[in-house]
Amino acid sequence: MYCFQSELLKYDIAALLDARIYNAGFVAIKATVASRQVYAYSKQMTAKSPRLNDQTALNKAIAKVKRERSHFAVRPLNRNLFLSGQAYFENGGRLFPRDKECNPSRCPLVVHNNWIVGKQAKIYRFREHLMWLYDGNDQYYSSVTRKYLTYTNPKPTTPSVTEHELAALRTAFTIGHLLNRVVILPRFHCRNRECPLNSILHVKTFNARFNGRYRESSFLQHPKVPDSVKRGLVIRELVMHKNVESSTATMVNMSGNDILQRFGNTTAAAVLNVGSLLGVKINFNDQSKFVGILRQSFRRSNYRQL
Repeated sequence: MYCFQSELLKYDIAALLDARIYNAGFVAIKATVASRQVYAYSKQMTAKSPRLNDQTALNKAIAKVKRERSHFAVRPLNRNLFLSGQAYFENGGRLFPRDKECNPSRCPLVVHNNWIVGKQAKIYRFREHLMWLYDGNDQYYSSVTRKYLTYTNPKPTTPSVTEHELAALRTAFTIGHLLNRVVILPRFHCRNRECPLNSILHVKTFNARFNGRYRESSFLQHPKVPDSVKRGLVIRELVMHKNVESSTATMVNMSGNDILQRFGNTTAAAVLNVGSLLGVKINFNDQSKFVGILRQSFRRSNYRQL
């Protein structure tokens, strides 16, 4: 087990390195006069300038104490064991969980879920990477009665597929609405590589309407999901597509009754996989209201949710 005491034998402060500055969210501190002075200065700075964030204040305070105290010692925590969100997720090329993450002797000890804006986006990313265990009162993972809907996004042959995949996502939520099933997201495609929901949509805006009505693409890999759910997958393709081009070139229009009749005998299936939904549009009685909800919820964004 890693021991912070070893970091502080020679140093007043050891902090996780965030790009090129010290991170204010994960710091080991020895109670010395110098380290106390750092936080006294930091407090003064934020009190004087309320818009100054804690991390900027901490680094300015560290620089000030360095100038005043020649024996003040500060260092970054081990960069292989303590990683920022940028270093672990982005620089590490981790958009999804990996079957074999790393050599156990060299695995990161701490990953700071920063470099992404908003609490809901942070939770979504942790869930996508199987780093979130909280089940909640709604049994987010462990429910044995909840029904799910999943679908696939075929590997594209052209780079510009995002709008087609967003249209398919709208169709999936329409079917989920009609069948009262929670949608398990597929993987999307961003410039010919697979990417998660937060790469294309603003998670907070999306959750305002659909929180609880969807699950991340890695959901069925989570250890808290019951085996009965994982084994209860039934594949029933809605439309047989030959290839991606043909699935987007011609729209397939279906009614709400078509969906109910098509899947009426699958109510017992824990997970219903309807195949590709590219080029499929569903029309039903209260469509105008539901389409309005979808339109309000699909706000485009980037990976960091800026």
